[in-house]
Amino acid sequence: MEGLTPLIADRFLNTYIAGEDLLTIGLVVEITGDWTVKRCNTMNSTKVVGLNLTIAKNGQKVTVVARGIARAIAYGNITAGDHVVSASAGSGIGMIQTDNVSKNATVLGQAIASAVSGGTAIITLW
Repeated sequence: MEGLTPLIADRFLNTYIAGEDLLTIGLVVEITGDWTVKRCNTMNSTKVVGLNLTIAKNGQKVTVVARGIARAIAYGNITAGDHVVSASAGSGIGMIQTDNVSKNATVLGQAIASAVSGGTAIITLW
């Protein structure tokens, strides 16, 4: 998925250990232990560290993009310019969703391209 377009660049990357299987690129991940990340399952989580850029099985190293332009999986439709946050639990685990109402402190970034629910959103992580 990465490297297909010059739009996805200028990122800050970190390496963590996957605390579960992360077999889809672009999931919102949060710290769940020392150097360990899992899919975020809380809307507006304060433990989010970014989006996984590589796939990994439980216990393997995973690269996480913490800042810059990246792809994420949308939960609900997202419009270019929308502020995005970690989605709520249930079917949205590990996805992003629009938050244009509360403008809370846990906004992850801003969509720079529209996306349909379940599709790929291009966002700028702050």
